[in-house]
Amino acid sequence: MKSSKVINDLTPGSERPTWGVVFALAAQHVVVLFSGIILVPVMLVNIYNFTEGAAHYLIFSTTLCAAAATLMQLVRGKQFGLGSPMFMGTSGAFLTCAHSAIELGGGPLLAGMVLVSAPFQILFSYSIRFMRHILTPTVGGVVIMLAVVGLLKDSVATWVDSGHPDGWPAFLDIAIGSATIMVMVVVEWFGRRRLRPWGLALGILAGCLIAYAAGFPMAPDMAGASWFGLPNWDWPGVAFSVGDLGHWTLTFTFILAVLATSIKYAGDAMVLQKVANPDQRKVDYDALQGGLYANSAGMILAGFFGAMPSSSHSANIPLMAMTGVATRRVAAVASLLLAAVALSPKMLVLLISLPEPVIGGVGVVLVAHLFSSGMQLVAAEMNHRNGLIAGLSLCAGLIAVSGNFFPGAFPGYLDPLVKNGVALGGLVAVLLTLMTMFSTERGLRIGIKPRPEHLPEFKTRLAHAMEKLRLDGHAAGYLELASEEVFLYMCEECEKTEFDGEVSFVFRSDDVKVIVEVSGGTRFESEADEIALQEIGCPEKLSDAELNALGLFLLGRIAHNISHVNMAGYTYVNFSVLK
Repeated sequence: MKSSKVINDLTPGSERPTWGVVFALAAQHVVVLFSGIILVPVMLVNIYNFTEGAAHYLIFSTTLCAAAATLMQLVRGKQFGLGSPMFMGTSGAFLTCAHSAIELGGGPLLAGMVLVSAPFQILFSYSIRFMRHILTPTVGGVVIMLAVVGLLKDSVATWVDSGHPDGWPAFLDIAIGSATIMVMVVVEWFGRRRLRPWGLALGILAGCLIAYAAGFPMAPDMAGASWFGLPNWDWPGVAFSVGDLGHWTLTFTFILAVLATSIKYAGDAMVLQKVANPDQRKVDYDALQGGLYANSAGMILAGFFGAMPSSSHSANIPLMAMTGVATRRVAAVASLLLAAVALSPKMLVLLISLPEPVIGGVGVVLVAHLFSSGMQLVAAEMNHRNGLIAGLSLCAGLIAVSGNFFPGAFPGYLDPLVKNGVALGGLVAVLLTLMTMFSTERGLRIGIKPRPEHLPEFKTRLAHAMEKLRLDGHAAGYLELASEEVFLYMCEECEKTEFDGEVSFVFRSDDVKVIVEVSGGTRFESEADEIALQEIGCPEKLSDAELNALGLFLLGRIAHNISHVNMAGYTYVNFSVLK
């Protein structure tokens, strides 16, 4: 197997970056992440003219909760935490909901709505194994590419709307952003392993030097800000009225936002797994479910502290691909730095005062990386139908982002859906994927105890299933051989885990193939698809284990699209046979 080119926590023998490199990378992640954390709180503060104490508290609590949520993602628990460096920020999907909540009941109702809607994200997390056919790499790739649209729009707007003095020539803004991009790209392409982690820092440094040499204004209150300072404790409290119809209508709006951010998180997690470990061929759904549970815990924490809820921040993922380092140590240090920034008014002013063309240029490079990752996810299972799903979903998302599709025609409580490109495009991708599932014939199910003595019964029931599927010739023979090999594999693995329940074989047929899904209520350590891809030798005498491996090797020669997924304590083996 080809070794990974990314330094991570997963590849055996992967080198560890020095603490100096870790600190530098963490600081770069904070620069990218910070704007994604304070964006929504700052917009709310400006729109509703919060008092200075309330504004400082909202930004402070949101930043600390995002740092805590990032730390939760690093946990490698059995059912909690992604176990990978997923950085958490705030999501624009909650902006419209927050507007309505503040207008209806102020900060206390906003906190109450976050707490009331958090259980729906827990329910989404718990139900992920039932959505294994829906949250596919195609759906994840579409969500990521739609997130690119919003990030690119924000990056260009930041680049163009620079806070420069009157008479400042536009070509200087163009030159500053272009220089930032050029330095980052050159360092990534030609800097090799030692220089790659410094690409973003060098790009920002180059852009800032050009900007300040040309006379870009420095932050006026930088010198007067203190190094350390706590905000006034201006906790808004929690409010929710069970008898208020308006509160329940608003709850529905928050649930839509939770659904949108959960689907986006799933897409981000899929991309992160691929970026952090390029050799990984399939999605780790157990880790994905644990990450969603951690995301739910972060949302509950934000509700208790009166902060904006956290969601995955897509822009930090391509930074890992660009620097070639995706370790949990970097994310842990970044979380601590983020907490330190929240406690330091001087650092807050410094980050906010970076020249806008520099931040815009950085955003363009990160967007390019993120788009590439989304394309790779879609390409992993590209065919005619998945291509159409991706195309229609992208069109729906772009229409929503444009804001020109019959504005005012939809009720306000649907704004988190119809005005959010990621939410609408992701929902369309999910619905089209469901249509693809229903386009196959109704599944024929065989439930049977995984014991070798039940093999004759299994063969008899399999023959009846093939008659109903109207299979004959080579297809029937291949399906029989493949199904028997998987049954014997399930028998062996269930004996190891002392599983005494039934395993389920579900057969679905379309125009060109028979799709088989085998599931059992236990987790298998030996992975069928890995064994099927091995090269098996032919010694004179084979052991029992080698005979079983040979059976799965032969399965890989007669079946297609073999996959083995462990999810929420269940094992799923999928394969297909051409008609």
